[in-house]
Amino acid sequence: MIGFFTLTCVEMSADLKHAKIGVSVMGSPEEQKRTFDGLVQATGYIQHNLAGQLAIKYTPKIEFAYDERKEFRVEELLAEIKKERDEHDGERQD
Repeated sequence: MIGFFTLTCVEMSADLKHAKIGVSVMGSPEEQKRTFDGLVQATGYIQHNLAGQLAIKYTPKIEFAYDERKEFRVEELLAEIKKERDEHDGERQD
């Protein structure tokens, strides 16, 4: 089962035959692993569908990689925003 994920970046080789795709996955560590593993298992299917959409000679070989950069951790950012909002609301009530 694949959960919620975001493609954060794509690095193409100069010959366009390889694509390294950064993926940020939301959820618990178990959900993240399950989602990432499912995405990796679907690589062949994704490449096959991509081949029909691209107007280039070769379909890139896809490699997925975890993107752990802080700016792409949506869940953490949303939690920080909620905490700040709650603190701000608490200050107004005092």
